[in-house]
Amino acid sequence: MRKFKWFWAWQDEAEEAWLRDMSNGGWHFSGMSMPTFYNFKHGEAKDYVYRLDYRSYWKMDQEEYLQLFRDSGWEYVEEMAGWHYFRKLARAGEELEIYTDAESKIGKYQRLLAFLGILMLPLFFAFFNLRNPPYGWMSTIQVFIFLLFLLYVYAIVKILLRINQLKRL
Repeated sequence: MRKFKWFWAWQDEAEEAWLRDMSNGGWHFSGMSMPTFYNFKHGEAKDYVYRLDYRSYWKMDQEEYLQLFRDSGWEYVEEMAGWHYFRKLARAGEELEIYTDAESKIGKYQRLLAFLGILMLPLFFAFFNLRNPPYGWMSTIQVFIFLLFLLYVYAIVKILLRINQLKRL
């Protein structure tokens, strides 16, 4: 089954809960395709706990990173746009987390912020380079770029709020 569902970057816990609910219904997450189509395989209902991590490989060794999770009993499912999906069968009375402290969770969001900041730079320069467009349709592009820029700002603010929430824990 293929299902379209949208989650914002700061809603990773809601995404994890949704994937767990799907697994409890016998639909096990098997991968993703752009933009946010989730692929599921049908099988016996299992209580998989899903956890997401954000990390780009260019700063680390992929095999070493995945081995760290395998050593802790996590099954690697998928990577999409820097988000890595892991799962593990739930056990009664055990809380399954890939990060056991707030600082590690904050680090995940800080890595995401760095990536968003890098992506914002070309939008910023494109917007100001199109200030005096030679053609009328260029202003449409300028409006689109500005709206996209605002979306990035909104995402950054929401992620910063999530970081502050974690700092208070």
